[in-house]
Amino acid sequence: MTEETGREIAKGNPFWEFATSAYSQPGVEKAMLSLQDRMGVDINMVLFCVWLAAYKGPNGNGLAEHLAGALQISGEWQRGLVGPLRTCRENLKIVVEGPDLSGRNREVANALRGRLKANELDLEALQILVLYGLVATGGLDEGEPIDVVTQKEDAQNNLNVYFEATSVTLDHLAQGHVLRLLNNVFQ
Repeated sequence: MTEETGREIAKGNPFWEFATSAYSQPGVEKAMLSLQDRMGVDINMVLFCVWLAAYKGPNGNGLAEHLAGALQISGEWQRGLVGPLRTCRENLKIVVEGPDLSGRNREVANALRGRLKANELDLEALQILVLYGLVATGGLDEGEPIDVVTQKEDAQNNLNVYFEATSVTLDHLAQGHVLRLLNNVFQ
């Protein structure tokens, strides 16, 4: 029996495929990490808001229907799983770069940081599966395709609702990051 990572398990999931594609667009990773680090947003929730706009049909993008559950899942996931692991990885970076470790010990600690990062990414992949489950149980609206301009507007509206629900006020730089995300996803 082989161990499967969250990322391997998530392959083929429509939200996962969208998230990995969006994240790989030029400048998106940097923008998302800045939003996470500076504004405290959950990258998966940002991607969830954008994905709903991209893949729900013309009868509405379903955010209102799923927001409360998604926020609860996201909060619990970040507080109980992803956040503590990220904090551990970031604290270990301070140790690795500090004066207490050298040579082989520093290499071992750095390798541990790499494994922590991989585990963090696996947890985020599983979080995506859980968020997808909120929508999948209600059935995806496969209606007529929506033009890219409408998708982008819907995504911006979804993000505004998410930011308001989480009391995030975007500064000018953060607004630029959101715009970069939307422009690169909806081309």
